[in-house]
Amino acid sequence: MNGTFESTSKDEHDITSSTKFTNIQYLGCSQLVNQNDDKEMKALMKVLDEQKGINPVKVTLIVPHSVTGTVKLIDANGTILSSFPIVNIRFCIRGDVTTSQINCFGISFTHKGSNPEPSTPPSSSHQCHVFRAPKPEIAARALYCFSHAFSNKKPMEANNHRLEFTFESALEIRENDGTVQNPQWKLCPLHNGVFKLRRDRAKKLIIQLKQTSGFLLNVTKCFGMLLAAGRNLRHSDLQLLEMEKNAFEPESTIFVIEANWDPRVNMFEVLNTETPRETRVFMTVAIDVIVAEVSEPIRFSMESMSRVFHEHERFYKTPRSIVSEGFTLVLEKGNEGGDNQKLVFISLESESDRKRLKQNLGRSPSRMPTQLLHPTGEDESDCDEPLLSGSGIVSQDCGEEVMKKWDECIETWKTLEEGRPEPVSQLILNGIPDQLRGQVWQLLSKADKCQDIIDAYTSLLLKECPSEQVIMRDIHRTFPAHDHFKQSGGEGQEALYKISKAYSLYDEEVSYCQGLSFLAASLLLHMPEEQAFCTLVKIMFDYGLRDLFKLGFDNLHLRFYQLTSLLKDYLPDLHQHLELIGIETHMYASQWFLTLFTAKFPLQMVFFILDLFLCEGMNTIFHISLALLQDARTDLLQLDFEGTLKYFRVSLPRKYRTEASTKSLIQKAVNFKLKHKRLDKYEKDYIEMKERERENEDPILRLEKENSRHVANMMRLERENDDLAHELVTSKIELRRKLDLVEDQLETSANTIERLTRQNKDILEENRNLMREYEQIKEMYRRDVNELEGNRTRAEKLLGEYKNLFSEKSRRSELDKDNFEAQKRAIVARISNCDKCWPAVEEWEKNRSPVHAGTPTSCPDLLTKLEEREDHIKTLEINLAQTKLELVEAECRNQELTHQLMTQSESDGKKWFKKTMTQLREVGSSLKQHERSNSSVAL
Repeated sequence: MNGTFESTSKDEHDITSSTKFTNIQYLGCSQLVNQNDDKEMKALMKVLDEQKGINPVKVTLIVPHSVTGTVKLIDANGTILSSFPIVNIRFCIRGDVTTSQINCFGISFTHKGSNPEPSTPPSSSHQCHVFRAPKPEIAARALYCFSHAFSNKKPMEANNHRLEFTFESALEIRENDGTVQNPQWKLCPLHNGVFKLRRDRAKKLIIQLKQTSGFLLNVTKCFGMLLAAGRNLRHSDLQLLEMEKNAFEPESTIFVIEANWDPRVNMFEVLNTETPRETRVFMTVAIDVIVAEVSEPIRFSMESMSRVFHEHERFYKTPRSIVSEGFTLVLEKGNEGGDNQKLVFISLESESDRKRLKQNLGRSPSRMPTQLLHPTGEDESDCDEPLLSGSGIVSQDCGEEVMKKWDECIETWKTLEEGRPEPVSQLILNGIPDQLRGQVWQLLSKADKCQDIIDAYTSLLLKECPSEQVIMRDIHRTFPAHDHFKQSGGEGQEALYKISKAYSLYDEEVSYCQGLSFLAASLLLHMPEEQAFCTLVKIMFDYGLRDLFKLGFDNLHLRFYQLTSLLKDYLPDLHQHLELIGIETHMYASQWFLTLFTAKFPLQMVFFILDLFLCEGMNTIFHISLALLQDARTDLLQLDFEGTLKYFRVSLPRKYRTEASTKSLIQKAVNFKLKHKRLDKYEKDYIEMKERERENEDPILRLEKENSRHVANMMRLERENDDLAHELVTSKIELRRKLDLVEDQLETSANTIERLTRQNKDILEENRNLMREYEQIKEMYRRDVNELEGNRTRAEKLLGEYKNLFSEKSRRSELDKDNFEAQKRAIVARISNCDKCWPAVEEWEKNRSPVHAGTPTSCPDLLTKLEEREDHIKTLEINLAQTKLELVEAECRNQELTHQLMTQSESDGKKWFKKTMTQLREVGSSLKQHERSNSSVAL
């Protein structure tokens, strides 16, 4: 009989609303040391669940919804086995979903005892009650009810109390690898957070949402999944997808939302266009979910990056294919009160937003899409192209103490006839300082004592070389990423050509092989070409490397057999996996042996390996090979045939682009416990196997084997041809896209040039107009200056006339006064003796104005006029002084305008001309006004 649960508003056991759970197994209770420790409770839950009897106690569990309610346990007969107030619950927990306790849940309960002495507080104990539900969803529902009641322990008046919940979401993308009628949905690969998508392929977006903390919220449905290119998007920028599924997974608390995505729709053009190799495209996926306890829908948004490839691109499997995001949801209790009140949404913050805020990145103020395209970093290892040979930065750092030890060893070394100083082997484990590599390599290979080889080098360059065309074809392919060998016909390529030519003539049995050019280029980076040739010869002959290149490559196949046997002994699971998927040793190790790892790996690693090889010999290759395979073991075990080949070609070299990763690999190789006696044993086994094959080989079988081998080679070549054809088509498409892009840029540049040309013409025309205005202003200023000079001359002339007039009038006044006095005295003298006339004179004197009383004169009007004339002359003198002062001020302004004209004409433009014109007009009008006033005075 399956358990059920139902909600009641009033039942026979409680007057408050509650939820009743039937057919619940009560597993018992136990004492707790810490009532809030979930680990302790889970441990007790496991013990009680494992110790449950054959007939456990089945109860009906009643969980109230109110803080004032009581939890009750009722048996089959209706008897209350136990009850306790909901306020005494301290903590509630559910069993782990990955264990057998998935159906269990428990509560931490504080039991308060009584104390007979009132002065002491009552004692209390903490207990853990454990229950088991028939189904996981019933356990989850019961846990939700306890959590909901537990969260409402505080009075409902505390409406500002906020609650935090955390969620985790996971995004995965699937593509249809089949047909429309028979779809095959495969996971899209993910590397470093970047989805690899193929254009024009129907896709499914799947999001899993899981609550990780807080009391369990009830997600009822998702009513929309949205998608758009870019990040920091507005809600209106997202496009709704066709929903296919939204529900909880069976017996789980994970809510799954699934939607179909057709990338061929115009609004998703950015996400359906092949992405350039050096960029990635941002994409945002959002879901709108309804939570029963929240008053409004909640939107969870996830950001990711993607790269779009050609429709027929092939990917190999990857161990990780989802993008996860964490969210923190903040809710607040409403103000309406009651048991069924809704929680109010406050905020939802993702972990990505929190990290951006910590880094002061924030969101765009306009909330417009930002950073639609994102450049890839130098350390991203998900690129589909292999590293160019000669790439990578070589560290030049070396401590003074280490350098001193090397200098001492080199000085001692030069004095020795044979052997090397003891500290050398230990020092080489940390790498030779790059400044000393050329010198130490020559000492290790004993190339410094072979003058005859250096002498032969010069003579070999004068001979004709049969392999010259092949050498010339391969020169530009050697270390194309290094500046020393980039330039065609440059110093680096010329020296590499000479060494390759000289060696092909020096060792006619081997002649020229492509792998030798990479080794020669590595030597040329540390020494002159003569010493590099000598060191190359010593490596080939003394270290047995030339045996690998001999006709038939028998020695090379021996090395493959030895490496295969070592792999079987030390990494049996990897050997079995590679054998199962059809990967043979020569498919990945041929370049390792023939080029000493110089062809594909970064230079820092290449030089470290050459250090060890020149010190320890051929066995170094086996140590490095096993260290590489051990380092890549986890990745290789998850790949198929094509993925493995691509991993060896692309991903493996990219793992060692830093000095730290390279040194770590070298240390693993040195510390690899390889028994060198096994190599001798494997060599004997290989020789015996070949002899048995020759003895037992039937001509017909031999021919059949050869035929099978040729067929296999032909099939391999066909596969390689298909891959090359695919790469060619992809390259053509990429070149076409780049050509279109360049044409667009060229058109844009042409339009820009045309626009700038028009602007230049307009600026030149405006400059000419300004120059014309400038000349006009200068001419106007010149006329005004001449006018000012004329006004000053007229003012000086007028001043002279005024002075002459004043002096003339003064002289005449004196003469008139003297004549008047003389005439007056004569008249008075004549009439003073006349009795008739004298009384008239006295009467006239009495009747004169008081102003002129007492003045013995007979011409008062003349005196009055004379005084008035004197006052008028004084007024003229004052006006003349003011005129002269204004003339001086005008001259000062004239000088200031001249200075402004010389210093500011080119910088101020039209505004300065307007100001100058205004000032000139003011000065001119002022001078004219004074001229008119002076003229009126003169009149």
